[in-house]
Amino acid sequence: LADERICSPPFMELTSACGEDTLQLIEKNGLAFPFICKTRVAHGTNSHEMAIIFNQEGLKAVRPPCVIQSFINHNAVLYKVFVVGESYTVVKRPSLKNFSAGISDRESIFFNSHNVSKPESSSVLTALDKIEGVFERPNDDVIREISKALRQALGVSLFGIDIIINNQTGQHAVIDINAFPGYEGVSEFFTDLLNHIAAVLQGQVPEVTQLNRSKLLAEQTGGIMDERICCASTGCLSVMGKDSSWIVESETNSSVKLQHQRLGCNSAVSPSFQQHCVATLATKASSQ
Repeated sequence: LADERICSPPFMELTSACGEDTLQLIEKNGLAFPFICKTRVAHGTNSHEMAIIFNQEGLKAVRPPCVIQSFINHNAVLYKVFVVGESYTVVKRPSLKNFSAGISDRESIFFNSHNVSKPESSSVLTALDKIEGVFERPNDDVIREISKALRQALGVSLFGIDIIINNQTGQHAVIDINAFPGYEGVSEFFTDLLNHIAAVLQGQVPEVTQLNRSKLLAEQTGGIMDERICCASTGCLSVMGKDSSWIVESETNSSVKLQHQRLGCNSAVSPSFQQHCVATLATKASSQ
């Protein structure tokens, strides 16, 4: 993406035990201490095991194969973007606190990301002493651009994106991409999924052309609003009917009535099929 508002932290894969040339490779790939060490395992308990490495001594505990990624200070806030076809939901989660840039004599920190970034997480690693630098909320246009680009590049429609905002530059940094995430905190997941399935079956999956819906949900803690976005083309108007409408909150906090341009699940899918899908998916989700 040729957008200065978006970045991905420098990273590299370690395939063998760290040797004398490891530091040179790290510098060559643009990494600097401290950095995050992640396992290459995509699923399962071990996939959430991570470490923060502060110095060369800490490299000795790294067990390849793994991926190391420069750590970016982001004031202990992670934004998880859950994508379902043309829709996405942004959920705020706790994250790692700020650490001083450069080599330090701190011992490596090993942790499980589930203990850090779950909604109910309470950890010393997320306890921010003070907000440093800039503190910005995610930008709608940037999130939409990232979601669209990744959907096209990966060829998938159900995935999650982990985004942090650099507290020095304000850039949106993509730090992880997850296939088939848990969609925890996405209240309308089943509706979005059924709408997406209906669009695929009808061959009406459009390119993202315009913002269709933005519903702000106040979070129970922190006071920051989560944003729910849905994009669709005007080709879906014929399914719902031009008289259908819905309410969104504008930037000036006034209600604006707009036409519903989203594919209607009730119009495209029979009630029995809806009930079957929701029951099946709910059972699978509860078993995970």
